[in-house]
Amino acid sequence: MSFAHAETPPPSGDMPTAKMLAASGTQVVGDQGEIPWSGVETDIRLVQLGRLFVSRAIEARIHKVLDATRRARTIYPEPRNVVVHGETGVGKTDIMKRYLAANPEYRRENGCIRRPVLYVDVRHSSTPKSVARSMLRSLGVEEGYCFGATAELTQRLKVQLVGQNVELVIMDEFHNTVTDNGAVKANRIAAWVKDLSKAKIRTGLLPDGQPEENIPFAMVGTERVLRIVEPTENPELASITPYDLAVDRYRYRTKAEIAEFRDFLDDLDQELPFDEFSDLGRAALADKLHIATFGLLRQVAVLITGAAELAILDGSDRIREPHLHDAMEDRHGLLQANLISAESQGSERRAVFNPFEKPILGTTSRRVRKSGHREAA
Repeated sequence: MSFAHAETPPPSGDMPTAKMLAASGTQVVGDQGEIPWSGVETDIRLVQLGRLFVSRAIEARIHKVLDATRRARTIYPEPRNVVVHGETGVGKTDIMKRYLAANPEYRRENGCIRRPVLYVDVRHSSTPKSVARSMLRSLGVEEGYCFGATAELTQRLKVQLVGQNVELVIMDEFHNTVTDNGAVKANRIAAWVKDLSKAKIRTGLLPDGQPEENIPFAMVGTERVLRIVEPTENPELASITPYDLAVDRYRYRTKAEIAEFRDFLDDLDQELPFDEFSDLGRAALADKLHIATFGLLRQVAVLITGAAELAILDGSDRIREPHLHDAMEDRHGLLQANLISAESQGSERRAVFNPFEKPILGTTSRRVRKSGHREAA
């Protein structure tokens, strides 16, 4: 399950194609072109659960900043780096992968690869040498050239970055380069990133080097990644890292925060492959959903898609509370593991428990078509 900004076009195949619907004997109907999901084959509806897109303002902001850093590299003498941070499960990786998908590599007429954005997962790389190896492999360099001294690998890496016209390097899970008490380690990786991003061949004719040699970095991770750009510890890297972007979970304390989470649930409800609204944003149900998920997108994805799958398989017209209850029970271990891994703040850490109850037998609930609106509560 993914959550993308509305301005980001979904990848090809994110909605059922005409061929898929025709194969199931379904036609798109309605003034807004709504899909009558009850007539779509079960397998197609289940696939759709993994391709949900919901607007988030933070994604648009991050993508805008990444675009700006790429433009700035050829305008200013030094690169402008970015830090994107937030606790585990808030959707940082999805945001970065969608940006990568919107800026794919391609081959030029001469056969050479042009790679506007390089994405590297460094969760298993904790030193400059191991990070350099990961980056060289991501650039398609033969394995034999991914070994050597740190300085040699770094020089080789810079040549490849410039040669493949890389305009931005996204380093995901970058907090893994910093240990809990590793000030020295943080200083070493900070110096390496600074040198790699701004190192140039300078001459009398080009005292500032070639603009293409400026390569900005987006360092993505949990709050620990901020140590790498701490001004008192690493002032040089901090001086070329003007962007600090936090991706937060959905909070639920103020009226504005509650309204934001409920609006998000309404938007998600609209995208689910059902003809009826599930009323996910209704006050009482939104309260329970936040209790169950802690406002983390990963938790919401696990729970809602699980409940939707149960509803589709039992022929329901929408998600009902028993589906949420059963999905919570089925996925309790995963939800708890995700929450434990999340870097929640102090007393906010807590165990997952199931707040959903099955309704009293014989009761019915209001049905709302997708063209309707949530009732005020």
